[in-house]
Amino acid sequence: MKRDCSLVFSQSVFDELYEHLFPGDGEEHAAVMLAGMVEMGGRTRLLVRELHLAVDGIDHVNGNYGHKMIRAEFMRPLIRRARVERLVYIGVHNHGGRDYVGFSRDDFDSHERGHPALLDLAEGMPVGAIVMAKNAVAGDIWFPDGTRCELHETRIAGPNIRRLYAEADRSSHAAAIQFHRQVQMFGEGGQELLRKAKIAVIGAGGVGSLLVEYLSRLGVGSLIVIDPDTIDVTNLSRVIGATTTDVVGPSWPIPEFLKRLLFRYPRRKVDIAKRVAKQANPGIDFTPIADDFATDSAARQVLDCDFMFLAADSMRARLVFNAIVQQYFIPGIQIGSLVTPGKDGKSLDSVFTVTRWVLPGTGCLWCSDTIDRHQLAVESKSGEERRDQDYGSGATNPSVITLNAVGASIAANDFLFSFLGLFGTSVAANPRRVHHMERRVVDQKLTPNSECTECGSTSSSRFARGDGAELPTSR
Repeated sequence: MKRDCSLVFSQSVFDELYEHLFPGDGEEHAAVMLAGMVEMGGRTRLLVRELHLAVDGIDHVNGNYGHKMIRAEFMRPLIRRARVERLVYIGVHNHGGRDYVGFSRDDFDSHERGHPALLDLAEGMPVGAIVMAKNAVAGDIWFPDGTRCELHETRIAGPNIRRLYAEADRSSHAAAIQFHRQVQMFGEGGQELLRKAKIAVIGAGGVGSLLVEYLSRLGVGSLIVIDPDTIDVTNLSRVIGATTTDVVGPSWPIPEFLKRLLFRYPRRKVDIAKRVAKQANPGIDFTPIADDFATDSAARQVLDCDFMFLAADSMRARLVFNAIVQQYFIPGIQIGSLVTPGKDGKSLDSVFTVTRWVLPGTGCLWCSDTIDRHQLAVESKSGEERRDQDYGSGATNPSVITLNAVGASIAANDFLFSFLGLFGTSVAANPRRVHHMERRVVDQKLTPNSECTECGSTSSSRFARGDGAELPTSR
């Protein structure tokens, strides 16, 4: 069986490994990584959860076959951990050079001698090795069924999403003429990355519909849009692409058969989003999912995506979105706005728009108190339970298309610069809040909590667990 295998790092873990392997002395250094695993449709994604640096001369020593090796005393407890916690054991070392790397004959001989024994010790989990040069990564991953594959890609999920290969990609790509003006900015290679991208938009209302428009016109190849709702007359002022022919008011004094006749187009928000996307980019692969994102069946549809946008209001959606970022290493941005009326009902106390990047291991929606525990508890109850316990009417918040457009455009632009690696090296993935009444933009500081059960480094966290942990979804 042919496999497509990739490796994904969080930014902080990759930086730590790189500094260890390339301290400037030109020597070979080594480490061991333990990784979570995701398997979907014949594709395997390995998510680096733990990094264990081998100390030169103690853990990493001259071997019996003329090359350096990691000592068994260093490896043994880690392969046991991999077996118990169902993680993938991966040895790492470096070679010299730049933009190209490959295993030496001695490396492959070492794999042939050692990996069968490691597979036995791993009891059903893959094992492997990677070798790194500057700006290049190659891998040799062994699976329990006897298959063996190279790494297709290594990705670093930071503010700039980097992609590393065994050899730098020098192939040329011809972009469609409709994207000519943006190709002048980021090249045909960048346009090809967008064409290959699979992006999820969670929520197809005011913000989500704008994101669908932007992403389609940028040339994103595949979109998944999730929203359980149908369009109503109050949505017409802010949902892009919605028209009066999509809406028949329930109180309209016309016969039922005429209402059905007037429904010439689907009225689900995801179907309107599909219409918008296809008009902007007829070649786009569009998957509409008319379901609640917090259900397990809907949430699992995004697990092979490259990026996510959360444009839904519920705390349950935030909880699941946050878990997928940390557990499956799929970066995302949450977008929202809030209008706070004054107590007199005639003025405004505040109006702001916020975009929150959520990246693996950098502080998450949970440890930054962006998920309201009380509201999460309310949403977990049935409608009847909420009424019985007097949780309120659940009145909708004010929403204006211009506020939505600010959040959607910042988020889409951040995605573009991140996905194509266009940001400067000093960019931080901090939440950005636009205070409209004061015309003020504030970048908030994120302080990751190492004890967080979602993005933290504790043994019980879901960080990089992949398929090895349950998602907090409903069935």
